[in-house]
Amino acid sequence: MIAHTSQADIQLSGSSELRAFIFSENRLLMSGSAAIRGAVVVKDLIMRDRAVIVGDTRSCSGQDEYELTISPGIGYGLTCESIPVQFTVLKNGVRDTGFVGNISILSSPSGLNDDVCFSATSNGPCQSNLDFVPISGGNMTLYLQSLLVGDVQVAASVRAPSNQLLVTESGPYRFAPFGFRIHRDRAIQMIAGREEEVVIEAVASQGAQCDVIEDYGGETGEEMLIRFSALDYVRPDTGTQPVFVNQTPFNASVQSILPIRFTNGSARVSVRYPDAGEVSFGISDRNWRPEFCDANDTNCVNFREDWPGLVGTAVISSRPYTFAMCDIHSASSTDHTGTASTGPGFVAAGESFSVTFKPVIWTDELAAPLQDSSKDGRPDIEATRHADPRWCTVPTTPNYYSVTGLPAPIRLSIPAEPASPVGDGGVGGALNGSLNSEFQAAIQARQGLQINNLSWSEVGSLWLQADADYLGMAIVQGVGEIGRFYPHHFAITASTVVDAYDDFTYMDQPFLWRATVEAQNTRNAPTRNYGLFDRRFQESLVLQAIDAAASGGAANALTNRLSEQVHEQPWRQATQQIGQNSLRFLRLLRQAIPKATSPDGPYRVQLGLTVDGRADCATRGCSDFNSKTMAIRHQNGATPELAAPLSGNIHARYGRMRLEDSVGREGALINIPVILEYWQDGQFVVNGDDSDSRFEGQHYFRQGITHAESTAFTASDGVKMVVSGDSQPGDLYATGAAVREQVRFWQKLVAETPAAIAGENAIKDSSAGTQVGAVSQPWLLYDWRGQGDENPSAVVTFGLYRGNDRIIYRGERNINQALSE
Repeated sequence: MIAHTSQADIQLSGSSELRAFIFSENRLLMSGSAAIRGAVVVKDLIMRDRAVIVGDTRSCSGQDEYELTISPGIGYGLTCESIPVQFTVLKNGVRDTGFVGNISILSSPSGLNDDVCFSATSNGPCQSNLDFVPISGGNMTLYLQSLLVGDVQVAASVRAPSNQLLVTESGPYRFAPFGFRIHRDRAIQMIAGREEEVVIEAVASQGAQCDVIEDYGGETGEEMLIRFSALDYVRPDTGTQPVFVNQTPFNASVQSILPIRFTNGSARVSVRYPDAGEVSFGISDRNWRPEFCDANDTNCVNFREDWPGLVGTAVISSRPYTFAMCDIHSASSTDHTGTASTGPGFVAAGESFSVTFKPVIWTDELAAPLQDSSKDGRPDIEATRHADPRWCTVPTTPNYYSVTGLPAPIRLSIPAEPASPVGDGGVGGALNGSLNSEFQAAIQARQGLQINNLSWSEVGSLWLQADADYLGMAIVQGVGEIGRFYPHHFAITASTVVDAYDDFTYMDQPFLWRATVEAQNTRNAPTRNYGLFDRRFQESLVLQAIDAAASGGAANALTNRLSEQVHEQPWRQATQQIGQNSLRFLRLLRQAIPKATSPDGPYRVQLGLTVDGRADCATRGCSDFNSKTMAIRHQNGATPELAAPLSGNIHARYGRMRLEDSVGREGALINIPVILEYWQDGQFVVNGDDSDSRFEGQHYFRQGITHAESTAFTASDGVKMVVSGDSQPGDLYATGAAVREQVRFWQKLVAETPAAIAGENAIKDSSAGTQVGAVSQPWLLYDWRGQGDENPSAVVTFGLYRGNDRIIYRGERNINQALSE
């Protein structure tokens, strides 16, 4: 039993078997050993006993969709020649080139003694029906021959990899002993809209071969009146476009009688069909009769009063010329002309964009030699409005839509390399979305098929390619350059912020921070082409700082206290490595000359990154960080700016090194205490966390107070470090004065000589400014004397205290009177 459609119930019982596609509006009842081999779409399905369905149940499983097609759908031939018939296995609407299986083919009628048969070549040995013939690559061409005059139907079946039995049939294929042969070995394959030259021959069957009737038209040529019958739209069976023969149109409702010049039985005509699909039309000359037949010849019974004359059928297989790409847009842009070095931004990597694909006909205005714009090794046409505004106004092929046995597919792809950036290093990325689609209706073919879920994983610009195979012909690949794609977001994949010392950092003291930033698409995968962008289209990152201890809506912005903020470092592929160990959290400047700072803090400083501000995001496309949880408030209660935070923070303290004044005997070793302090709660306190700050007695400045010149000096046993904010007794000492005097000593943390106050003695460097070395710690300076931030100092008095002497002598020689009072 074979059924195609039904508006009523279908009932199978016993061992009935249904071989076909079933489309039922109502119910399908199955019982006994009934079986269905085909595709089933019903409202209600009732199965009893051992009933089975062998066929299309993909709507329940989501499996690949397979289909068996026979092409051409109809054909015309002579009993002395064969008609090539192509059998194709489609997977999701496209030929399955990996398919291997066995196909069974039968004809109806089958004839006797191989009167109707198939052969592997146009003149090879013939076999009537074929069972389990190997087919590979998803395609096979056989040649149908018939010694019988009349129509032949062909059916075929093959089992898909999903174990689904694919069944289809086609025809009729009409055979006659006399007639017109058109396009000797196959249907007329043509491009919609382009004129083709076709050969028509008047032939007669002579046993196993066809002979041209050379006296038809004679040697000098004669115009014969040939009737062109109404056009038959085969696949799809709808259509409105006419066929033009020698520039004369005829369609489904119009026949034409045209004078065609034949010479020695052959004529050349021009044929043009401005649509896609498979169509046929008949040609005939009812006035012609074979010369050897008369009215009483019983062998010429077909040539009496009902003799049709010479007849033939032309079958046209027409494909679109190419796919034009129109209405290319994203959610934010309709301008897709950007590249990695010029033009506007189009859409972020991984975000959807839309293209409308139009199957268009050949036009002389746009005819040009094919090229390979996309560099994928295949000829193509750049068919976008950007390439030429006329492409999207070219007439389309309304019949390019899928019907049973003839899918109207479109395949989308991109080449291995992007359109931009060009050169070494460019990554092709992946195109995602509906890459294998079909035109499902005439309105889509007429107005274009919109695919709005396309996306690209990379950045730059791409070559979008659209092509298809249709009726055994390849549609010329249409391509278009689309861009600029830019990163969807930036992500901090690794970061660290480390205090200069274990638990704190002095203001103005360098500390370490590092961050690895990656440009990514919507799937959080790296966009490696970003490093090859023109620098103008790469974003600059800005370092930000806040007081993490501030709560609520309190102002917390501290970015202006950083020694550096903007970092324009190169992107390498998708990555930028940024950071340094010389970043400082600056003291609060009170005055610039001489430089003096004011104590504040302490602060728990958190760092984050933002993208440098841009004013043209609407046109260029801008990328930003995906996770911005660090709120920056410049004013209390203000709407915060958001930044992407780095891991870790620093504890910034305003610190200073303080030397305590000391006294002792002349010529003795006088201890100078060293204390490290920081500002907290409005006062300086000892920094008990500091066991890292250093000092060295050989690095000093000296100013004689009681004497302009002094031989006193400070010393230590090498470089010393404080312990919990204090020096140990004897770590730093003054000595060398053989007389009673007062001397101010500075510990050299910077090389700049302190400024002497008016009326004071000159200040001398311990070694002409070369003793800077390892004790360089400018973050411990302080405005001790109102002369700006300077090295710490202490006044050391030699001779005021005589040790164990119980008598303090007054008026001794060389003792300053002030010291004795």
